[in-house]
Amino acid sequence: MSEPLRIAIAVEGSTDPVVFRAIIDSVLPDAEYELQTLQPEESVAFGRGAGWAGVHRWCRQAANEGGGTITGSSVMSYHDVLLVHVDADVAGKTYAGAHIHDPVFDDLPCELPCPPARDTTDRLRMVVLRWLGETTCPDRVALCTPSKNIEAWVVAAIWPDNPLVRRSDWECRSDPGAQLSRLPKRQRIRKTPADYERHAGRIVDGWRNVATGLLEASRFQAELAAAAAHRL
Repeated sequence: MSEPLRIAIAVEGSTDPVVFRAIIDSVLPDAEYELQTLQPEESVAFGRGAGWAGVHRWCRQAANEGGGTITGSSVMSYHDVLLVHVDADVAGKTYAGAHIHDPVFDDLPCELPCPPARDTTDRLRMVVLRWLGETTCPDRVALCTPSKNIEAWVVAAIWPDNPLVRRSDWECRSDPGAQLSRLPKRQRIRKTPADYERHAGRIVDGWRNVATGLLEASRFQAELAAAAAHRL
């Protein structure tokens, strides 16, 4: 019997692992896998290590441990696939604003007008690759840059008929997660891991439509499948 696919994720917040597990279940429905969250660590419960600054810190530490690149790090020795998540709204941020006072590159902000979302996410992906010490995305790594944040995917999965979701500029909405509070009362989702877990099945069921309709979701699905292909 073959070993389970070992997937590691570096994500911004505590609800994100729930979303990623749902996406993996949809994209790789027949795969047996183990999912490990490398970022945020348990300390996030005490207010440390969360957000994109935590992802930046983790990327730099992992790359440094690997001799300057994520490819050389122990992360890639212990895991088959690495997923790195940074919301596209980070393209409008500054390092100083996240209390990062020693960035290797002065490459934020890098935001461009939206639509199209892809102009900004292409730039942000290069920023994240520099955090990882890479110039191109390694074969077993998939970058995830939802525009403007991952709640755009959550809302699109569970409420595909929302009039805003159906608009061509949905990936440019600054606060897509606000729509979760506008669902019918019994369907509303709070931004907590427990509440996201209760609705994870709806994300699994709705993901196909998300990946069909949203360019960044489509790109991530393709990269996730490609990164896992060597073991499946």
